[in-house]
Amino acid sequence: MSAGPAPLHPGDIPVPGDLERHFVEQPLEELFENLDEGLFSLRFLGLKKGQEEKRREAAELLGRLKGEIIEKRLLKARGVYRFFPVNGDGDYIRFYGADGGELAVFSFPRQRAGERLCLADFAAPLSGGRRDYAALLAVTCGEGVAELSRREREAGNYVRSYLVEALALALAEAFAEVLHYRIRRDWGIAEENPAVPLLRSRYRGKRYSFGYPVCPDLANQRPLFDLLRPEADAGISLTDGYMMEPEASVSALVFHNPRAVYFGI
Repeated sequence: MSAGPAPLHPGDIPVPGDLERHFVEQPLEELFENLDEGLFSLRFLGLKKGQEEKRREAAELLGRLKGEIIEKRLLKARGVYRFFPVNGDGDYIRFYGADGGELAVFSFPRQRAGERLCLADFAAPLSGGRRDYAALLAVTCGEGVAELSRREREAGNYVRSYLVEALALALAEAFAEVLHYRIRRDWGIAEENPAVPLLRSRYRGKRYSFGYPVCPDLANQRPLFDLLRPEADAGISLTDGYMMEPEASVSALVFHNPRAVYFGI
């Protein structure tokens, strides 16, 4: 197959420290540090800057709930990540094991007009003779969420019940940011002074999750799970429709390529 546009291929290829599978039990404190509360209030509570009284009340409730979650360890944050040798091959990315054998192939759509971009363009092409590297991650903050939310709802605490579920989703996204930073650090490309929260950082490379316009096929979750095996220790599983359980989970493909961009199909 032909390679994508050459200007999008990586120049230098940083080599990760290892190709081992890493399991992470993440402290909740760091995740709360990387939770953008303003964005949380807008996205999950629909509160804008002009609604100061409601924002203050929400912040107080959120603060109390945060304290309880950390003190009683009501949520658990677990995840896995791993680096793989890869190559782009047309509209595909081929993943290899440490011995060079092919482990999996991911297929991605290509834009039909404009720059005709495809995610496979951001990996060094197979035809170029250089091995590249990419990382996969899967994280969750969903263990115990359904039970905790149910207890709050049965006690008549409907706002707290909703906040528990919303917080778990937001903390899972913060966990993905924290693990992505750890991946950059392991790769030797991490920014020296990362922003807090991390989502405001300017960093090298990009992270893409299946189900979004740039890589809409959720079936790609199957090979990702086959490669990471997050079921036993991280507690993340796939439904028949390739949705993750618990719901407050995030998976992603990570590139180091500074030329990688977000785009629509």
